[in-house]
Amino acid sequence: MALSKEMQSLSPIATEQIQYNGLRLSLLIPAHRCGSVLEHTVLSVRDYLRSHFPNKFEILVIPNGPRVEGDQTYSVAEELASRFLEVKLVNHQVPPGKGAALRAGFAQSLGEWVFFTDADLPYDLSFFSVAARLLMDGVDFVSGNRRLPQSHFDMPVPLLHLAYRRHCIGLVFNRIIQLLFPIKTSDTQAGIKAMSHRMAEVAFSRQTCPGFLFDLEFFLSCVGFGFWSEEIPVIFFLRSEKSTIQLWRETIQAFLWIVKIFWRYKRGGYTSRVKLCAISKIKESQKLSIRTGLSGPTLYKR
Repeated sequence: MALSKEMQSLSPIATEQIQYNGLRLSLLIPAHRCGSVLEHTVLSVRDYLRSHFPNKFEILVIPNGPRVEGDQTYSVAEELASRFLEVKLVNHQVPPGKGAALRAGFAQSLGEWVFFTDADLPYDLSFFSVAARLLMDGVDFVSGNRRLPQSHFDMPVPLLHLAYRRHCIGLVFNRIIQLLFPIKTSDTQAGIKAMSHRMAEVAFSRQTCPGFLFDLEFFLSCVGFGFWSEEIPVIFFLRSEKSTIQLWRETIQAFLWIVKIFWRYKRGGYTSRVKLCAISKIKESQKLSIRTGLSGPTLYKR
């Protein structure tokens, strides 16, 4: 049942619905059955953002899916929103899926920049500071990449073989993506990204996938509209691994959505006839200097 629902395309979203009041940063956190870790995640990112972006941020928590008996996700999110002015609760139940939840959060965001990360906080928070520097220099889309040489994995020894399996599957998946689409990154599915408000408007307005493959549509919108993108290394914390059943389910969904997205891509669904930010020779030199300066960004452990 869940598989069939997540195969339904999202309805178009009008960018006129999106508000914007100059707040510096909106952080979106989709939350699905994660009540046990949600409070720690929100408090951690709140403390980090307060020290780096004082009085200039908001955190939008988006519980995803129907209320389930024994799941504390909704109650924890409601309690956090009542305690902290910076934390907002976004109600979203249908359609299910991480992508749909993020779009619901973006529709209520007010920030100049839009960031998102997973509810179990598997990435080091230093990503936010590095991404902010790039956005201030004119970059529109910043994505974490677990497969860059400078990235690091932090995990217990028993999960090493599972991490290696995930790494191999990811390499094969992204190789297929590179053959089908004009996307060069080796990690489309890292769950931490940042973008300018104008990039977010374009990406979310063209998003059709409610599930985890929405990232692919973001990369296609970035390429199709000529946005300036960069990818940076991350520190990735692996504390558990998906079950075999879940992996097979996600594999089937991914195959079906790749077909749907490829068909839409061929029909020009992610392309603008006029590039929004065509990169001149001057901007190319700026990109080179930024890459050089961030070739080995300082990443701090929590």
